[in-house]
Amino acid sequence: MGKNMKHQVDLGYTRNLPLWTQIRAAIRGKQGAIELLESPNGYLGIVKPMYRVTIDNRDTVSKRELAYFARGRFLNATGRTHDAYVGMIGSAPVDVELPGTMEGLKGDVDGQRSTINDFALEMCSEVLITARYGVLVDPPNLQGGTMAQAREALPKLIGYSAEQIKRHVMMNGQLQMVELCESYTERKDEDYETKEQIRRLELIDGVYVSRIYRDSEIYSEDMAVINGSPLKYIPFQFCGAENNKPTYDRPVMFDLAHANLGHFQLDCDNRENLHYHGQGMTNVFSDSDPEQMAEMNPGGIDVGAKGVNQFGSSDRVEILQIEATGAISAEMERDERRMIMLGAQVTQDSTTNQTLGAKEIDANASTSQLKRIANNVSAALTQCIKWAAEMVGANPDDVKIYVNDRFITDNMTAQDVQAMFAMYQGGAATLDELNEVKRKAGMTQKTNEELSEALDDEAVVEGDTEQVAQLKLQIEQLQGQLNGD
Repeated sequence: MGKNMKHQVDLGYTRNLPLWTQIRAAIRGKQGAIELLESPNGYLGIVKPMYRVTIDNRDTVSKRELAYFARGRFLNATGRTHDAYVGMIGSAPVDVELPGTMEGLKGDVDGQRSTINDFALEMCSEVLITARYGVLVDPPNLQGGTMAQAREALPKLIGYSAEQIKRHVMMNGQLQMVELCESYTERKDEDYETKEQIRRLELIDGVYVSRIYRDSEIYSEDMAVINGSPLKYIPFQFCGAENNKPTYDRPVMFDLAHANLGHFQLDCDNRENLHYHGQGMTNVFSDSDPEQMAEMNPGGIDVGAKGVNQFGSSDRVEILQIEATGAISAEMERDERRMIMLGAQVTQDSTTNQTLGAKEIDANASTSQLKRIANNVSAALTQCIKWAAEMVGANPDDVKIYVNDRFITDNMTAQDVQAMFAMYQGGAATLDELNEVKRKAGMTQKTNEELSEALDDEAVVEGDTEQVAQLKLQIEQLQGQLNGD
């Protein structure tokens, strides 16, 4: 159906795909790391051990390779960090203001019952991983519908991961074309089959046209008509870690993922080394002939602690064991320090155990990047819903989307907050001052009166005064966020 089309990909796509693959593998953990070995885009990650293979030992080597990775333990600093960062953004809901006729988008923004809050956090998650995401504003299909249905119909937002955005063309500062990889399912006999298709969004003679290609041929073609006129722009918005342009931004989690996978490789090396060389090997030096030795020890040499062996007076026994050089474990510790320097959210041993999230991150480097991502997502979502407002005749100026970018590490450390607790308990600070600390930390935007009313509704522990009960509840809430709960 239609003319044949050969699809290409951007050079930036080709260069970044191995990095995205490695980050996703590290986030998934051990299973992702092992699957990376078979991925054509995983050559920057880990490698199989290089054993000497012959015709006679092929099966043995294959089993040894499996055992090599089976022994390894994966310290998933990348996955924990990704989840912690998304959790920091999601610690406060997305602030949404929409025209009255578009209120329905709050509860279903994509036609799959996703709220705007859910959609925004998915965008943040993807931008953290690949530094690239795309959103298509799909106009409602009003053909053949009634006027009432037209009034109720709303555009839908369709999200695309970096791997799905294959190619784009910019001309004169305007997006001219973008190709997106999608999946579709069709019934075949008594089963279902999932296949891929390409959606090509393009300005043709200045008019927006959406085409779907299957098997490199045009399957369908649509021209969006809004208020009787075709669109003069492609309603597709890029979102990145540095800006919202179509450029390929640096994946912010790649260095951490790379170090994390290297740490796993070292762990596999270390455990294999310990498996083969860590236990002592018993050697017996004897002048007795083998038959005589077997007669003295009919059950063989017993190396157990309660074993009984019989040797000649001139015989000698020694135990050989690998020396504890610690080269691999030392390098693993260096990798752990590297990951922490790269912003990993892991538990560290110091005078007391505390998570990195409970300390001020050095120079706020990690959270400053997180703020940038949150702000970019806010801007991208706002633009998309402004387009949606134009499509239904609502006022785009009434659209306001704000994704949380206030984190507890902004202006104070955990010690600062804990010091305020102590001051309050010692009578050196007031409840109003403690509430101000909570607002400064981004834990609440409620007024003192609203906080007091909310706490009054909570159950008071028997034996506590109302003031003490309020203090305990506030401490529990703050300490819960500090610990990442």
